[in-house]
Amino acid sequence: MDSRATTGPTSSAKRKRSSSGETPAPPVRPTKTHTNHLQINYLARQYSENLPLVSPEDTLPSIVNLIGDYDGVLQRHESMAGNLGAKPLGPILIKRFERLFDGPPRVLKTHGKEGTTVSWLDVVEFARNKPEQFNLEKMRNGVRVCQFYTKQSRVEISEEDYVLIASGMPQKLIPPQPIRDDEEKELGILKILEKNLTQIVQLADQGKPGPDRRGSVTSVRHALTVQSLCSC
Repeated sequence: MDSRATTGPTSSAKRKRSSSGETPAPPVRPTKTHTNHLQINYLARQYSENLPLVSPEDTLPSIVNLIGDYDGVLQRHESMAGNLGAKPLGPILIKRFERLFDGPPRVLKTHGKEGTTVSWLDVVEFARNKPEQFNLEKMRNGVRVCQFYTKQSRVEISEEDYVLIASGMPQKLIPPQPIRDDEEKELGILKILEKNLTQIVQLADQGKPGPDRRGSVTSVRHALTVQSLCSC
């Protein structure tokens, strides 16, 4: 009986020490996720058309549509400055990099979303991250080619392009991210957006919209809050 009484407290004490020892680990994970979420990819852009800058003079439907477009840019972690027509240096350098190759990579089959494309930047990054899958193996018309799977697509490149990429030279031409000038342009555009959006909210507060427009004004203000454009 006495031995049982002593083993119970001892095991519970051990549990307390082990649980207290695990407490420092959890706070580390949220910090890493937060920093990755805020990172902007200045080289990526889904749509080629520039977005207009929202203005207090715009109509209410136009403002609502633009808010949705801006939200898409933020969700894709793209550059707001680039989508509004600024000329970030990163994409300009990438265009020069793409000229190393004759035409785009050949996509044999894709299971990605409509409009999915594979660029030479994607190919070079694939070769760097998965060199064991980047090899000359397939034969087409007696000529060796390189085939691999990336971005849910089966891609093929010629032996000449393979040799060029395998040399490591194209990778040296990829600009490091982020570029300081691009960051400064991004901050400048966000300040202008902050000013214009603040004016729109102020006008909505001062005006007395009719019943049919109150819902739209509320939606605009809610979108501004959710997207947190001013805090980017």
